[in-house]
Amino acid sequence: MAPEQTTNVELELELDMAEVRSHSSLDSDPLLPPEHHQRVPPRPNPLPRLQLAVVYFVKLIIPIAATQNLPYINVLVADLAKAAGAKTGYYSGLVGSARSVAHILTIYFWGRFSDRHGRKPVVIIGTALTGFFTLLFGISQTFPTVLLTVFLVGVFSGTTGAIHSIVGELVDSTNEAIAFPLYDIVSAVGYAIGPLIGGTFANPATELSGPWFDTPFWRAYPYFLPSLITASIAAAALFLAVFVLEETLPAKRGARKGPIHIHPDEESPITPVREPRTDPFAPTKPLGVWTLLSMPVIRMVCASSGALAYVASSFNTVFVLQAYTPVEDGGLALSPSQIGRALGIMGTVSIFLKLGMPYCLRRFGVLTVFRWCMRSWPITFAAMALLSVVAKKVEGAEGLAAEWTAVSFVLFLSRIGTMAFSIIMILTKDHTPGTSSLGSSNGLAEFAQSFASVFSPTIVSSLFAFSSSNRILGGNVWVVVMVLISVVSGWFAEQMKRYRDD
Repeated sequence: MAPEQTTNVELELELDMAEVRSHSSLDSDPLLPPEHHQRVPPRPNPLPRLQLAVVYFVKLIIPIAATQNLPYINVLVADLAKAAGAKTGYYSGLVGSARSVAHILTIYFWGRFSDRHGRKPVVIIGTALTGFFTLLFGISQTFPTVLLTVFLVGVFSGTTGAIHSIVGELVDSTNEAIAFPLYDIVSAVGYAIGPLIGGTFANPATELSGPWFDTPFWRAYPYFLPSLITASIAAAALFLAVFVLEETLPAKRGARKGPIHIHPDEESPITPVREPRTDPFAPTKPLGVWTLLSMPVIRMVCASSGALAYVASSFNTVFVLQAYTPVEDGGLALSPSQIGRALGIMGTVSIFLKLGMPYCLRRFGVLTVFRWCMRSWPITFAAMALLSVVAKKVEGAEGLAAEWTAVSFVLFLSRIGTMAFSIIMILTKDHTPGTSSLGSSNGLAEFAQSFASVFSPTIVSSLFAFSSSNRILGGNVWVVVMVLISVVSGWFAEQMKRYRDD
């Protein structure tokens, strides 16, 4: 080949390469090779703080409404059902199951409704009627009325799938590890505030000093005050939902509003470094329940969600029952105010644990943390057998301190396990094909939780009552059963390794 031809070929090749670089090299393209870019975690995009704050406050009412009656529910049920001691568990388990039955019947409906008609209407309806029926619970004077009002509170607090979806639509793959744990911290705050409200303000005619509460009304309705306080919080959340919360369902925002844009704060040191993860092949219309359940990963997420809910709901039920039960029957003989403080400690511990979740998720991966959380449940139930042993040996101030140390340790273990609830939300969002079906997917995951929670309160409370009354294995046969169930529940988390490598 002639030198002139060689020079021309090289020149043409150089021009072609320059043209390729001009088309492929953009300011937004990574400067590092792909292998290195994968090793450097991206900085999170800024969060829409106002909208998330409103959603978090709306979410707060659901755990408060669910837990404000926990400190006194066994006392209330014992009075209405004419039961005593551990035998109260046969009736209190029914109350715990009533809310879950309501969730089973309605939670998928709420998620599907939000996919079709918008998230905001569902949130408004749920918040308003949760507060209203909580008020009615406070004036219930028969056991069937208690069951009915708890059921109706469960119907309208079953809108959590829509609330999960709002959070999922406000965040992206770069900041979901911050937003979802914060969202779960709100639940922890609710689980701390609710029992404190119930334990502090129940029976105000005798527990609170002053002439305001020493009246025939408060003596006739000793549990109306905590219900009234809960309803007032719901009213504040309703105001924010109506006037501040924006619709996040893309199909309902309209062409004028368009999608919610996330803009960095002017003074914020954090700037977006990559676009949110999107799937160009994701369906634009909501998928049906059978279509979603035909996906193995969705089935496994729902199974993991149900397994987690079963052990967590069992713990919440049996701890309160054990705390109420007399010491000779294997309990702790705590008063409603003491139970409220114990549950308040539980919620407070959960807050601090979940503050560290974003770091743990970034450092170890979503699935690894999820598996750790599920592995904590067998240890939690095994440790509960020690509580009754410590309670029987309580003598003086030192014994009381040892008892509360043991209670705090068990509650700490249980809060490690409940950290998995925020991970379920991440798993659901990550594996749902498109945001148009996110409400339905969250509804299915919530349905699985509610289905498991229908049986767990009744089963564990009846098992506790049976083993305590008959002194089987020293009254601890329920502990053995729950440890075995917890081990089986952790198997589902291990199976998620088929679909994730983090």
